[in-house]
Amino acid sequence: MRKILEKVSYHAVYDASVLDALHYARDNGFAGVQVAVEAPHLSFERLDERARAEIADFRRASGLRISLHAPDDIVSFFTRDERLREGIFAYFEALFRFAEAVGCEIITVHPGYVVRYRTDTVPIETMPAGDAEAYQRAFAENLERLIDLAAGRFVLCLENSELTRWVRPIVQPFLDAGRLALCWDVARTHDKQGVLDAALDSFFWDNLDHVRQVHLHDIRDGLSHAVLGTGCVDFLYFLPRLAEAEVVDYCIEVRPREKALESLEALREMARQGS
Repeated sequence: MRKILEKVSYHAVYDASVLDALHYARDNGFAGVQVAVEAPHLSFERLDERARAEIADFRRASGLRISLHAPDDIVSFFTRDERLREGIFAYFEALFRFAEAVGCEIITVHPGYVVRYRTDTVPIETMPAGDAEAYQRAFAENLERLIDLAAGRFVLCLENSELTRWVRPIVQPFLDAGRLALCWDVARTHDKQGVLDAALDSFFWDNLDHVRQVHLHDIRDGLSHAVLGTGCVDFLYFLPRLAEAEVVDYCIEVRPREKALESLEALREMARQGS
């Protein structure tokens, strides 16, 4: 498990800037940062060519890694409207140009959400018959377009938020072909009470060879993104096997960064226990 400690980044959200986050990572034993580009003050659109070059130079000189977390709640790859699709992909084209400029290794995306309309019936329904197939087709088309846009430029990871049982069969062929990787958020493999989703857990173990990024945070009192070791997630169930996989980045998604640093110390203690 000690090899994990060489690959730990933190989620930069409550940081003054990308450069500020990189300085903190270097000075506190992190291997890099995952930038929350959806946060307005960290938006890549505010950074001109000179600022991007400065980030790239510091990252390179410090031997750090940058990954990017694309917008999650406001972007859905289930979108079917052509005008909305074009807006989404125009955004990703610009994001990918920024990623190349600063030397980003990984970009992580969420599948997004479908619109659900709960019925007052038994059993409960959440969408009209036939809509699921339409959403599945849209997801497959949009995912393939995104994969083609990212191909050969960096690792594109799909996170398990909303990676539902009717989405996973669409994703699997892209994984098998080596065109897509996975980001495993281990806390999101549980519900708010810490109960493990056995089917999702099995999916990730079956696809362990495709996992390139891992998100680490705990669940405490029904709330996620808590300091590691303070909640109900059994990290020693996950980490020893993950340590043997080809994971590039373990991102501590605990904010602010001082709490991420507490989590790094907890992770070091777990590594001692697991060795």
